[in-house]
Parts: sequence; structure tokens; C-alpha cells
Amino acid sequence: MHLAYILGTYPQPSETFIAREVEGLRARGHRVELFSLFAPADGPAGGVTYGWARVPERVRRKLHEASAIEALARQWGQEFVRRGCGAVVAHFGSLPSTVALQAAGTLPFFLSLHARDIYVEAERLEEKLERALAVVTCTQANVDYLHTQYPQHADRIHLIYHGLPHEWLAMPAPERPRDLGEPLRILAVGRLVEKKGFLTLLQACALLRRRDIPFIVRILGDGPQRRQLLDTARRLGVASQLHLAGWARREQVVEAYAWADVFCCPSVLAPDGDRDGLPNVLVEAQSTALPTVGSRLSGIPEAITDGRNGALTPPGEAEALADALARYTDPALRAQHGQAAYADCRERFDSERWLTRLEEIVARA
Repeated sequence: MHLAYILGTYPQPSETFIAREVEGLRARGHRVELFSLFAPADGPAGGVTYGWARVPERVRRKLHEASAIEALARQWGQEFVRRGCGAVVAHFGSLPSTVALQAAGTLPFFLSLHARDIYVEAERLEEKLERALAVVTCTQANVDYLHTQYPQHADRIHLIYHGLPHEWLAMPAPERPRDLGEPLRILAVGRLVEKKGFLTLLQACALLRRRDIPFIVRILGDGPQRRQLLDTARRLGVASQLHLAGWARREQVVEAYAWADVFCCPSVLAPDGDRDGLPNVLVEAQSTALPTVGSRLSGIPEAITDGRNGALTPPGEAEALADALARYTDPALRAQHGQAAYADCRERFDSERWLTRLEEIVARA
């Protein structure tokens, strides 16, 4: 297949799942052309066609959005024809697929939906679902929601987990030797935004401190909530146990998984309706035999089986989260749930399986 992929900002550190999908399809012999509306903050990447790449162009697009979208769609549509693309795949139900909808022309159009682009930033979603030959999304929770909201299109809406490539799944579980009485090592990874629930995690850590449970919490990622998290940690008396590490390279993330005793995904429903789907980092952590604690929200229960490979807690409830984390001070329970996570991840989230399913859906459509 020769596919044109339409994206928002590429590459993004929080959207490694797209890069893996592209790499996986290319490794199978498919030709994938990348078209990104915006360049990332650290500059454009090679092999990507950018639309509004510079800040002045973003401003001009906002002033004349309809005409700017039409102009870019016309330009990219001509480029699809010139390059011989056979189909258009748009990631996100927001602006990228709005441009793609117009740019596709008579080419087959496919839509890939995730989380915020469904619940907060969706644009003309009914029209896009009507036009798409097939729609894929990354959690069963999303599938159920879309089937309920758009029952007339249910037969063309499919589950495709992002999964992990074999290079991840082939890694042996790291050794995690611990001395008796060593602090519990808690790891979280993600953008520092409200829906990630990191404020709840800090509140749970304050409860652990009151119970005299020693711990260290490390959060990899950055974002607008950084200052609030630091101020909250100081107010709660846990600043000395908190390490906000910023964005990390892949090898640093792998090292952090090996460092940790438990991975925490304390997601909440943001006031604007934003929520996590199934965070890729949760599945990555499980692949390294880490027990995982997460919220009963969206796609998270699709990876965490309570009492088998981790623990599920109500979103935003710090006391329940603290209780769950405290249980993993037991090395035997960590080992038991970690091994279950290791096995479950390989059974359910092998990206090759889901790439094959994606190929089948596109080819059949």
C-alpha cells in the first residue's frame, strides 16, 4: 500500500505510538508519506512534509482558518496525486482530519481516533465518519462510546491497540534487587496536564508519608502543570521525595522502568471532558514486569486486571490510590503481579498482531 498519513505535529514525544505504527508499516513493505500540519518546537524532521511550519503561519491560519485549510488541503491533494498515494489516513478527529477530509478528494479515506480528539476537540466528526471507509481507535472504551453516539457507522469502527514492537517485547525483565526497608520506588510518565492525575498522586504520596511508608516518586514528562506540582509537593511535605525529571529519551525511560517498583497511572477526567485513552507508557511498563496501579477510567482497565497484574482505583481518590501503592511495599506481591503484567502484555499488546489487523481492515475496505 502507498499511504498518505496526515498528522497534527510530528514527531511528538507524547505520540510515539504514531512513529511506531509508521515504522511497522514501512517494515512490512508499505510506503508511508508523512504530512504534518505543524513542525515540533525543536524543528522539522527529515522526510516529513509540513503545512504551517512557522509561528507567523500559525497566527495567519487562525486569522483566516477556513481559507487557510482550503489552501493547504488543495496543495496536499495535488501532492498526493503527484506522489501516487493510494489512500489517505488521518490521525485524530480534530484539525488534521479536517484538512485530510478536503485533501483526500476521491482517494480512499481512513480515520484513526484516540482520546482528546474524540471527547474535546472533535470537528465535523459525523461527516468524517460518513466519509471514511473504515475508522480505527485505540481502546474498547472508545469503540463503545462511538458505537453509542454513531450507531449508523458502528460496522466500520474497529479496535486497534497500538501495542509494542518486538524489540520491546524481546527484552528480558530487568532484575530489581532491593535492600530490606528501601523506599518504595514509584514511577509515572506523561505530560504534566490535569487529566494525568499527578496532583492525586502527590496527595496519595502525602498519605504514604503520614503512614510512615518510605517512598520516592519520579515523574518523567513536562507540561503546563509543572509549577503547580512543585508547589503542591512543597505544601504537602513531599517535595524531597519528588523528582520531576522532564522529558526523557527512550533509553532513559527504559532505565526508569528498571529503577521502579511500581508504575502509577492515576488519570482523571478533566473538567473539559479530556481523558486518557490507554497510555502507551502503561503497556511499556508492564512489558518490563512492573506491577501497575491505575484509574478505572477509559481504556486503563483494558490493560490492568485488578488483583492480577496491578490495582485499579477510582479516579481522583487519593486514599484509595495510597492504599493500592502501599500494598506494593511487599516484594512478593510486586514479583507476582509484575510477572503477570509481563505475560499479559505479550499476549495482548504485540504490535505485529495489531498491524496485521490494520492491514486487513484497510485492504478489505
